[in-house]
Amino acid sequence: MNGHVEDQSFDSTFRPDWVGAWYAAPMGMQPAHFTGRTLYQIVQLHAGGRQIRLRLSNRYGDRPLVLADVSVGRPLFGLIQEGAAYPVLFGGQERVSIEAGADVVSDPIDVRVEAFSNLAISFAVVEGDIYTGHFIASQTSYVSTPGASSASRIVAIEELLPAYPLMTTSWWALTAVEVLPEQPINVVVALGDSTTDGAFSSTDANRRYPDVLARRLAASDKAPLTSVLNMGISWNELLAARFPQAGESTLHRFAWDVLGQAAVTDLIVQIGINDLRNDTQAPAIIAGLQQLATLARENHLRVFGSTILPGSYTPEQVVQWRIVNAWIREQGAQWFDGIFDFAAALRHPEDETKLNSAFNSGDDIHPNDAGYQRMAETVDLTRLAGNSVL
Repeated sequence: MNGHVEDQSFDSTFRPDWVGAWYAAPMGMQPAHFTGRTLYQIVQLHAGGRQIRLRLSNRYGDRPLVLADVSVGRPLFGLIQEGAAYPVLFGGQERVSIEAGADVVSDPIDVRVEAFSNLAISFAVVEGDIYTGHFIASQTSYVSTPGASSASRIVAIEELLPAYPLMTTSWWALTAVEVLPEQPINVVVALGDSTTDGAFSSTDANRRYPDVLARRLAASDKAPLTSVLNMGISWNELLAARFPQAGESTLHRFAWDVLGQAAVTDLIVQIGINDLRNDTQAPAIIAGLQQLATLARENHLRVFGSTILPGSYTPEQVVQWRIVNAWIREQGAQWFDGIFDFAAALRHPEDETKLNSAFNSGDDIHPNDAGYQRMAETVDLTRLAGNSVL
């Protein structure tokens, strides 16, 4: 498949295992009544390989979700080009029933993909509705009219667009794309809230900070092949789970989001802004960060903390924000392998409690594309596993 060119020459001494190339942290979703429709969802991969497989989820459903005609291919206007679709099977079957609360993994798909290539994933919703997904995708995907056939069977683009007239900027049921690489690949996990999720970044541009970080690593001739997995959830909190679309607390979801991935070497944590905005006190946030760092180290991960961004806090919240960030800067090295000072990088030059206008999306809370670029540039690549001095 066309995309970023990388050296994927086969290494006969390397014994490959599946590695995450793309991830969207699952959360509860309000169903959109997709039964009888086909969804075409677009993702950009951060790693290449000679085979791929999909992970689909019904984690938050209350009844089985039955999908059929699952396929992958090259996207054309968000849809799979005619003649370029590859069927996806589950235990050799074209149809899969995902039990309530369960995830499934597809059979391997014999298609070679490259890092930074886009992949279109399609499936028909046969029974049930989708209650699991990822709300803020910052990516346009497409939904068919009821009963529309697979795009691989439609010849002309003028036929495609009327058949798939609905658009969504969420991902539905799809949680991961994994690759079977031909060389060792490190995995960096970016764990956090909306500033990791990429809220207010440009749609269809892949300008979230983990995307930019992945491109920085790929551009370095001294860094190993590295996949960066985005495990941000907008509205997510370190300590609490206030409503389904905010996901489970970061501490609670650490086990399935982070430890469920193969070959993870590094974890970058950017969390706490929503705890502060919901009036959680600094000592509780600090204790939660200490617990998260301990969990990472107990599982042999390098873990990096980061300061919490400025952003439209009340006066009392500012007091707690300053306490947390002071602890991260002054004592964080006792718990983390390093600290990335995102707050200092994005602060207003005259007021540390505000975002720099050059990096402000306009809501005084979230960065814009330039802000996410600045966050990625703040990550010292030499601190990540396997990187030599750059």
